[in-house]
Amino acid sequence: MFKSKLKAITAATAAAVITAFMPAVPQVQADSVPETKLIALTFDDGPNNTTTNEVLDILEQYDARASFFLIGDNINAESAVSVKRAYDMGCEIDNHSRTHSNMGAMSPENIKAEISYVDEKVIEITGEPTRFFRPPFIDVSQTMYDNIDLPFICGIDCQDYMENVTAQQRADYILNGAKDGVIVLLHDAAGNSQTVEALKIVMPELIEQGYEFVTLTELFQRQGETPKDNILYSEVAKYPCTGYTLHSTVFSGTAEGDSSWSGWQSIGVLDGKLLKELGDSYAIKIEYSGQYPPAVTFQKWSGTAVWKSVQPFYSNGEKACFLASDIISALEELGIDYTDLDRLSIAPYSGTITMTSIKLLVKGSSDKVPGDVNADGAFSIADAVMLQRWLISAPDSSLTDSSAADICTDGRIDAFDLCLMKILLARDSAK
Repeated sequence: MFKSKLKAITAATAAAVITAFMPAVPQVQADSVPETKLIALTFDDGPNNTTTNEVLDILEQYDARASFFLIGDNINAESAVSVKRAYDMGCEIDNHSRTHSNMGAMSPENIKAEISYVDEKVIEITGEPTRFFRPPFIDVSQTMYDNIDLPFICGIDCQDYMENVTAQQRADYILNGAKDGVIVLLHDAAGNSQTVEALKIVMPELIEQGYEFVTLTELFQRQGETPKDNILYSEVAKYPCTGYTLHSTVFSGTAEGDSSWSGWQSIGVLDGKLLKELGDSYAIKIEYSGQYPPAVTFQKWSGTAVWKSVQPFYSNGEKACFLASDIISALEELGIDYTDLDRLSIAPYSGTITMTSIKLLVKGSSDKVPGDVNADGAFSIADAVMLQRWLISAPDSSLTDSSAADICTDGRIDAFDLCLMKILLARDSAK
């Protein structure tokens, strides 16, 4: 009953009453959950008044936005005009250090100076500081993470910094790597005409495939993610496991170590036979902390040896989700079955990781009542009051069941959920 009423509420009706019900909480429009796929084009090593403008010409032609990572020493009176043009077009201006030096071995003082120089130059042009940082040569260190107060961005490598990579090859890298939430690493360095030509190939094709070109800030916002420390982002996927329920808990506790720790061979082992029975209806959710997310590993040492890692569909530094479809595709690529494996397990892909739970989820609804955030078995005005107090961070406010608050099922809890609650309550009271 509740779900049928929820489907009947239009996004326009919900958006129209947000202000009336909740002036104290930021508004969230229905179009913040797009049907289109999002892709973030990013450009390194500018600015200049040649290639940067050629890139901007193409973006303008398709009404697209991108993010530009500037080298501070390239900013001068002439190139500043290109920066201002990009900013006025809705593009984002970001930080690629002052000198484009390897920063991994720099002192904290030198690291901060590299970043602040670019910020000061950008503020002079746009009135705003940079929002993201791409490390030169994608070289990172803990000292850099500790002293750069910006999210770190990488992206899929299109090898457009190599002269012998043709425009078509660059375009193929982009098209083959395209998926919802991906970040594309390109270069608008002076004279990089092959990348300009590659853009002419990929822009119409990606639009035809349903992609929308967004800045990094918009990518995070629309995917419902907040950038976290100590993570180098190459994509920002949307949480994929809304609508899944718990099948079983594989592990609960605290386990810490790198890939060489023998403990993973017991606590992270998955039941391949069970996964095969579940078909494509399962997902694996892991709660963890670490610079890199965990991986699902295939190991086969009988007959033809196999060792393969499958990366999570989604990870945000706190939780990672593996979808059945990705695991099945990896098995098909290898030409093997679950039952051919000697071990199917969860383990760190790189570095040290701390895991606190491994859960097997399955598609399907639960017995929970949507909106019942106080977990009393019914949806009432008391739930709306509890959610509103929590959203405005009232003292001692909390949600007894936070999962029940996401009634618009977009993987996050916000003003739109409260808006839907109040509409439903108002309709019920009018009957």
